Amino acid sequence: MAPPSDFPVPHIFLPTQPHSYTIIALHGRGSNGPEFAEDLFEDKSSQGLTLAEHFPHTKWVFPSSQKRHSTVFQEEMDEWFDMYSLTDPSTQEELQVEGLRDSVKHILDIISKELEFVPASNMVLLGISQGCATAIHASLAGQHQLGGFIGIAGWLPFRSHVDNQAALSKFYSETLGLPITSESRIQTTATTPALLCHCTDDDVVDVELGHQLRDTLTASNLNIDITFTEFASGGHWISAPHGFDAIVNFLRHRGLE
Repeated sequence: MAPPSDFPVPHIFLPTQPHSYTIIALHGRGSNGPEFAEDLFEDKSSQGLTLAEHFPHTKWVFPSSQKRHSTVFQEEMDEWFDMYSLTDPSTQEELQVEGLRDSVKHILDIISKELEFVPASNMVLLGISQGCATAIHASLAGQHQLGGFIGIAGWLPFRSHVDNQAALSKFYSETLGLPITSESRIQTTATTPALLCHCTDDDVVDVELGHQLRDTLTASNLNIDITFTEFASGGHWISAPHGFDAIVNFLRHRGLE
């Protein structure tokens, strides 16, 4: 499965101790890998440490999206896929297909390359906003059960197709044009533990979309172990320091260091 060749080279933040784990972190629309890395490592947990300092054995991979023409803004911008509305992401869903297909393939290719260094169980997929929306489908469409998934201020594209394994398999093969995904493989990847975080004062992606993401995954028969954490403040970002505490605790329970 060869990904498109015009994705930028991912930004890499190397571990300061021997490499045992990898986190692949996807930025939101209008950002890129290096910017997301800088922003993510600025804030600290209640212990006064950045995420990189908490996990010195972890390699961080920050992919960057392609530049795509935005239908809404009528200009090229960094985005994983085009979309018409964040108020109702299901509006003109057909705009999302090409970018989501290409981006999911790209993330799956990065995961495959990282498997040369660490097992899938030592790998976590993280995404914020549109990066979260993309990472969810990359996690479900992949061939391996990862160690964890972290979604921040996100939503679920094409959520009407995530009712069950058969519908999801059909969506990936027929709509996104991904290699045919067997139902048993989706069951394996869907058991990846997930932490979802959202701030109630998010004025970009309404927290109700986060509720829909949680409720759709919970109601499906994909058997995903979901922890949903809501914060009163923090906007379209991670509530500091408590949101970072939640991420640290989740990763610690996954065995990361």
